[in-house]
Amino acid sequence: MKAGEMATTMALSDRDHAAINAGALTKSTNTSDPNLETFVSPGFETQSLLSTIYAVPLISKTSTTTSDGGGCHSKSSIDSIGSNKFMEAYCINLERLSVQAHVTAERTTRQQAENLSSDRNGAGNYSNLNQSSKNFNSVLESLGSGLEESEFIVEEFLEAPEKLVDLIKTLLALEFWRTRVLFFSEEDNSNVDNDFEGGRDGVRSNDKGLAIDLAKNGNGLRVAFILHAETTIVSLLNLIFYRGIPHGLLDGGSAGGNASKGNPSGDEALLSLVDYCARQLIFLGSPSDSNPSLQRQKYPLAAAELASHLQTRSRLDEIRETVLDSSYQTAVASVALARYLCEHIEEMGPSILSRMLELHDFLLLFIPLVEEPPWTRRRLITVNTSKGCCERGGDDGQRHDSGGSEKPKTTTKMIWEKLNNQNEWEETPPSSLLHLTKNEGQPWLAIYHLTTSPICRESYGLDEFRKSQLMRLRKYLNEALLDQLPVMGEVARYLDELSILGVPPSGQGSHRPSSSASSSGLLLQRVDVVREEILRGRDSGWNRANEFCEEVARRQWEDVFCKVTDSRDNELKRIAEEVYGGAGVSNDFYVDF
Repeated sequence: MKAGEMATTMALSDRDHAAINAGALTKSTNTSDPNLETFVSPGFETQSLLSTIYAVPLISKTSTTTSDGGGCHSKSSIDSIGSNKFMEAYCINLERLSVQAHVTAERTTRQQAENLSSDRNGAGNYSNLNQSSKNFNSVLESLGSGLEESEFIVEEFLEAPEKLVDLIKTLLALEFWRTRVLFFSEEDNSNVDNDFEGGRDGVRSNDKGLAIDLAKNGNGLRVAFILHAETTIVSLLNLIFYRGIPHGLLDGGSAGGNASKGNPSGDEALLSLVDYCARQLIFLGSPSDSNPSLQRQKYPLAAAELASHLQTRSRLDEIRETVLDSSYQTAVASVALARYLCEHIEEMGPSILSRMLELHDFLLLFIPLVEEPPWTRRRLITVNTSKGCCERGGDDGQRHDSGGSEKPKTTTKMIWEKLNNQNEWEETPPSSLLHLTKNEGQPWLAIYHLTTSPICRESYGLDEFRKSQLMRLRKYLNEALLDQLPVMGEVARYLDELSILGVPPSGQGSHRPSSSASSSGLLLQRVDVVREEILRGRDSGWNRANEFCEEVARRQWEDVFCKVTDSRDNELKRIAEEVYGGAGVSNDFYVDF
């Protein structure tokens, strides 16, 4: 396959965002069938489901008296997470919309690929493939607008920017709930402990948070679907932002019409989304030794150890591991979203541009994802080599040959695995290690846009430190990569020029300003008002962050979770029926977990 053809194919496949968790494309049945089943019909049904999507408000106006009886605080409405209203809106209706959006995107991608392939065969000339890949947008326009119209879910969100703001606000609320409410401690409530050892009930002395009560009550499955809602929102935003930054998020006014307190404008929501993606990139780029989620993915338990662990783990361990897995899946999905923000960075205002380049330094955040990719791992497995048995024995090597009583012969070998397009680990032969997957291509495309965009080159303040970090990329720009992504030749040329360019000492980079602040010496930085309201509870009057988290956990337990268990959860039954196609779900669904 020629270089241009490979680049075009990769660009086409990038449209097909597979759902993160297994089973998310459920009712679409066989997605290789060109006549894909319609899961959500356009028109009334789509708008009905969309109308139920609401923003998990940060602070409601309901007053409540503090536990010590002194003073009143506003009730945090983050505690609506996990309620029946939330489960219906995000775990059922939004999941159905997301499934249909991915199905129609796959259908559109397949039709575009078939039409493009037909055009190539008819022309019989591949000499202009490189030019075609560079002018990819014009190629898609030539295929007809009817294909884009088939993505009616995305169109509905683009026509309702206030719903996009609702999604972003809920996304941040879910992030806060996952990191600060489920688990927290007096010393640090921002991380989940990776220690799976504990007492008889799996509870350690420093364990605090809502998860302890949820484990005792048996709400593990409900928690899993709540956490999956965050991944679903990111996955759906990927499809929306593929079309460009929605105009409703570029406006300085409110996406709903009136910017007010508690009702952020589209521009403020976009700023919050940029900060969210930066946190996810930092999360993925941190060393696995200090990142429990990455460590769990990079170094999975052997088959025998895993079986024993699943049988002996406590309910609290199950919730903790669900948090770790969900954090990883959401972060991986956020890389594509960060790439789309970089691709359309020229459309953003100077304050957001400065935040991406100067405050977060997106360009350097992508470098660890190239050097230590979180979607690639190497592990040692045990293979059964007994005669007549060629199946892999798993890590424990305990598979026996049914044809004889001899002790099976085993050997160990090192294998490489990568996340495939369905975000499942798949063994990769050594000969294919240099073949780019979709996940591997995202950081490179983001780096391409950040290094070749004129406005980024003008605004990015280079110094010795940034130069040294960027030059680490040069050794990865080999022939195999350039053959699959020819546009990376521009990045190689940029790095070659940078290598002979004199730059100021570290910390003295000349920020040729994206705003007048850089040149005047006055530094003004916008505040992420959405996240700040959540983290500090400033309208609530709480004195300590932990006090606010404890109050949220207490109210959620009393108002939501103590009234239901997984074994008698009607919302879980609705999810099984309406999302995962279990129309024939009977009372056998209710089991004693």
